[in-house]
Amino acid sequence: FLTKNVHLKFTELSEKYGEVFSVKLGSELIVVLNGTESIREAFCKTEFLGRPPNSAFSILANKSPFFAPNLHVWQEQRRFVVHALKDLGLGKSKIEGHIQVEIHHFLKVLESTSGKPMDLMTPLTPSMSNNMGALVFGHRYEYDHPDRVLLDESINEVSKVVVQTSPYIFFPWIRRIPFLQRVFNLEKGLKAAERSDNLFLKKIEEHRRTLDPKNIRDFIDSYFIEMKSRKEKDPNTSFTCDMLAANAGDLFGAGSESVRTSISWCVYIMAAFPEVQKKAQQEILNIVGTDRDPEIQDQKSMPYTHSILLEVMRWKTVVPLNVLRYTSIDTTVGGYDVPKNTIVIGNFWAVLHDPKCWENPDSFMPERFLSPDKLSVVKSNHYIPFSVGKRTCPGEAMANLEIFLYFVSILQKFDIEFPPGLKPTFDAEIFTTYRPKPYKICFKPRS
Repeated sequence: FLTKNVHLKFTELSEKYGEVFSVKLGSELIVVLNGTESIREAFCKTEFLGRPPNSAFSILANKSPFFAPNLHVWQEQRRFVVHALKDLGLGKSKIEGHIQVEIHHFLKVLESTSGKPMDLMTPLTPSMSNNMGALVFGHRYEYDHPDRVLLDESINEVSKVVVQTSPYIFFPWIRRIPFLQRVFNLEKGLKAAERSDNLFLKKIEEHRRTLDPKNIRDFIDSYFIEMKSRKEKDPNTSFTCDMLAANAGDLFGAGSESVRTSISWCVYIMAAFPEVQKKAQQEILNIVGTDRDPEIQDQKSMPYTHSILLEVMRWKTVVPLNVLRYTSIDTTVGGYDVPKNTIVIGNFWAVLHDPKCWENPDSFMPERFLSPDKLSVVKSNHYIPFSVGKRTCPGEAMANLEIFLYFVSILQKFDIEFPPGLKPTFDAEIFTTYRPKPYKICFKPRS
């Protein structure tokens, strides 16, 4: 948190002090877990489910159920979100159809570049946002629509402040120093959070006026139905319009950034490993062909392509450290005592790059996920890019769906190359995710 690549520093410390160690940062005791066994043990225990009371979200007065310390609210809201996503078609053809429509718009932008160098993020950011928009609002926006631009810019600004203010978790007194408030751009973050909240509340009001309980259009409609039912039983329920706006913010923020980063790494790595790209394209040609849209059910017939995606998410661990946990009672992990009110960090990077678990962990080797006969994918127990336990990512299924469909659709239609003279460096930066530094790439239409 006070160094650029803290996940690497923690991994280095684990080699000296072991899989589980503790450090004192400011006023806080922190326990760092660097192995599969300790992470699985801790994250499957109820007493490790909490969130620290001091965080950037509390500075921004964010009501987020997924990042706030109130465990009851989190459980209530998470249970609903998981069921709502399933009811709205996650895992069925409805959501997949929305994503395929969005991919068509995205591919047209790539085609319009005629193979010239471009910044992938320019069309990918609104495209990811639209996938979430279809789920939450029931429709997509044109890429240049003012509401969509405002939403993406606001969420990006809030994310910056969340990253910049992470020291507040360990040094809560910095909140009271005006100079540091300016350094961390707190006012800018607060205004950005207010703008996105206002947009969500506007969409919520539109839905309230047009709600038809017999025709559930999207996540907001589902929430309204649930909210009415809950309020009849308990006037003090956590289901409110403000909480709905916070849920929408979480879905857009967390749901778009991690998938966008994963796809960005996939594209960069394919340009860096053209022989892997060609092999995947041959499998895509054999299974999907050149004309029809890829479908998630194709994945089971495409073990090599699937293994590439698994290896990208292992090699370039998009979320190297979990969102911080907080112990609710005195407990243990790995045979060590952990006091109540201790911050706990899971170092996923260490697990996914552990030489005891992976052969040549710093090398890109998709074959590591293939069975001996190369006909199926085999996942290791150490493969945990989306965390484990009760707080595992509720959007994991949708993330995997998006990453597969975008990746296969791009390789089906284009050869991916670096601009002439550019060689891969794999330079990365920590934002809310571990992402490649901005780069230009060429999409050359396949004949």
